[in-house]
Amino acid sequence: MRAFFAVILLTASAAYAQPAESPPQEQTPGVAAFQAGRELLDAGKFEAACVKFTEALQLDPDAPGTLLNLGLCNEMAGRPATALRWYRKVQFRSAEAQMSDVEEAAKQRAVVLAARVPTLRIEASPGVKVTVDGASVSEVERGRVELDPGPHVIQAGDDRRELTVKEGDKQLLTFAAAAQKMFIVVDRGAKQRRTAYYLIGAGGALYLATATLSVIGKSRYDATDHPETYQRWQNIVRFGGSSLFLAGSAAVTGGLYLYFKAPKRERIEQVAPIVSRDQLGVALVGSF
Repeated sequence: MRAFFAVILLTASAAYAQPAESPPQEQTPGVAAFQAGRELLDAGKFEAACVKFTEALQLDPDAPGTLLNLGLCNEMAGRPATALRWYRKVQFRSAEAQMSDVEEAAKQRAVVLAARVPTLRIEASPGVKVTVDGASVSEVERGRVELDPGPHVIQAGDDRRELTVKEGDKQLLTFAAAAQKMFIVVDRGAKQRRTAYYLIGAGGALYLATATLSVIGKSRYDATDHPETYQRWQNIVRFGGSSLFLAGSAAVTGGLYLYFKAPKRERIEQVAPIVSRDQLGVALVGSF
């Protein structure tokens, strides 16, 4: 059955790989690499054929025949997941170019491989970076990761796993949710310190009023020749200024007392609950 589809793919790809009337000496480098890949594929040298088809694709990225044969050589080399990705690219590219025969050939191979390709479901905490063999896997893709048979390295955060899969495997890999630390600052003394700021500010204003009254009083004292006016401003500055100064000192002292006696800010450490497929944890809270 595989050989039958190989013939279909080779026939379909050949129709779009090179014009029949082009003489060999006029072959472009991309067509030459493609033909070399075909010869290697026919000879059963699948790895070498994939190298040539990759070279041809770099020279001619729009050739659907090259994409088809990249799928075929990877399939023959035992890499169904890689082959499946190439067949899907062919479907998309040939649909755009209205090449129905190429699209149908790739679609049939993709259906067959989709049932055989090893798949892995990865469960990890949201926000944790997951990679498979160094390639990042998004949260959407984690439900079905298609792999080629053989060993693989899966990493979620700092947790690293090694896994070997066989054709047709369907495996589940669960990473226990790491306890994610979050910190919040609790300031129980905020209100008391705010009151202290008000008192210190009021005390400063009273000090300023004392100084202003002294300046005004001295100005009026120096400007008058009447004993009664002199005595009146002297009393105003003496008693009024003293009262304002004492009130300001009391306000500043009270403000400083409240400020230094206010409870300090606390940093609360919260450990997020551990929730996974087979694990449920509770939050731990501490302060320091």
